[in-house]
Amino acid sequence: MKLRSPIALPPSGSSARLPALLLPVLAAAALLQLLLPYGEELPTAGVPARGKQVAPPPAVPRVLVPAALADRSVFSPVAAAAGGAPAPTDVLGGAVIAGTIKHGRLLYAVVQERGGRIRQVAPGGTVAGWRISALTPTGVRLSRGSEQFNVAYGAIPTGPAAPAPEDSEDGQ
Repeated sequence: MKLRSPIALPPSGSSARLPALLLPVLAAAALLQLLLPYGEELPTAGVPARGKQVAPPPAVPRVLVPAALADRSVFSPVAAAAGGAPAPTDVLGGAVIAGTIKHGRLLYAVVQERGGRIRQVAPGGTVAGWRISALTPTGVRLSRGSEQFNVAYGAIPTGPAAPAPEDSEDGQ
């Protein structure tokens, strides 16, 4: 058996031969980097390299948000009553269906209640006495007995729509 020196090159078929040959080159480059003086000094703050003064950027204006707007939930938009009509009643007692979330294969409705509590309700579960019968891409179908209506995500539900009055004119 032939004894090898600890600093000998790896055998010619070894994959470690190239890194071993590049090691002296990298060591020489690192030594040269340490010995050479630094190239350029960085310019001082506020003065560009060409020597011209640059105006500072304008100050960002502060915006004060009214307290009533800051305290409002982002999940329950304010609906303005049209023509001075009374605002429709909220059938879910302040709860808002914010969207859906998928956990595994199950899809849940994300409900924010009036107190700020957020919970997940599966189809078939109830929110303020209304059963969630279906989750759609645009909203939720709620039902209670024979009443059914759709609620868009983030909207304040106003209850099932009253049946439209039938026209007295037929065939025109």
